[in-house]
Parts: sequence; structure tokens; C-alpha cells
Amino acid sequence: MTTFRQQLALALIAATATIVAAGVPAIMGLGNKSSLEPPSVTATSTTCDKVTVAKVCVDNLTVQFNSNEPQQVKNRDRIPLKAGDTLRLSNLTYCIPSKAPVNRVEVKVYLFLNGVESYKNGLFTPSNFPINAACHNIGNFQKTWTLKPGQHRVSIPIIKYVGSNRIVDSSFYFNLDVGR
Repeated sequence: MTTFRQQLALALIAATATIVAAGVPAIMGLGNKSSLEPPSVTATSTTCDKVTVAKVCVDNLTVQFNSNEPQQVKNRDRIPLKAGDTLRLSNLTYCIPSKAPVNRVEVKVYLFLNGVESYKNGLFTPSNFPINAACHNIGNFQKTWTLKPGQHRVSIPIIKYVGSNRIVDSSFYFNLDVGR
């Protein structure tokens, strides 16, 4: 009789876990995605969403140094390179939480040489970015950078428009230590 009770209890626990796991996305409004949308990570399950629930942010970035394999770069990373290396942005994922009021988004990438904030070294994409609540990938940055010796910072501001207000958040960056 005890084994039957244990098996029944385990079955009830498993069934409850399945029901809860299936019900949470529906309760949070995540279960009503259109079948025409490509699958993507939802804005409520990202690492950048933990900062604030109404902030558009960079979730992850894939870069390519020289002709090496693309690699993930995390916020505030420090990467050692040498002069003459090239840097190319392969893919950037930004997320819009459901509570973020947005009517337009821009993503730009700037390389600041030796700590000087000059906006001449920018990489831009010509796309219009999706503004629905989810995570979106962009990867059509059109040029690469050839690096010079020194300490550099790559800054990726997310620019969102709420009505006629322009809000710039440049909290995502990484540093390059470029030797001779």
C-alpha cells in the first residue's frame, strides 16, 4: 500500500509540474504568439530584462575577429588583440520587454579609440528594427574595423523613441586592449 501511495504522490507531483509549466506562459501572455512569427526568445526570459522591465537592451552580441570563428561577447568584456586585427559584428540581439513603450528603435555601434568619444567610427545597419515585445536579431552591419594600438571601447547604444522623445541607453559596451 505504501508503494502505491508513493507512486500516486509522484504521479500527482509530475502532473502538477506539467500543468504549471504549461500554464505559466499563458498566464504571462506568452502563449498567444502568432504562428507566422519566427521562433525567438521572449523578452521575459532574457538576461538583460533583469535590469528593469521597461528597458530596451542588448541581450547578446556575436563578433568575429580577423577570419576566426564568431564568438559571443558579454557586456563589459575585455578582449586582448593586436594592431592590424579586424573586428566585424556578426549578430546582435536586442530585447523589448512587454512593458516598454516604444514606437521606433535604432541600434548603432561605435568604436572609441583610446578613450576619446568620437562618433566618426560607427557601424550602422540600414534596417528598420521590429518594435514588438520580444528579442530580435540584426546582423547586417556593413563594414569592419581595423584596429590600432591602444585601449579602445566598443559602445552599443540602443536608441528608442517614445512618442517624440528620443531616449539613448549606452549601457552595453566591451573593451579592446590592442597591443603592437
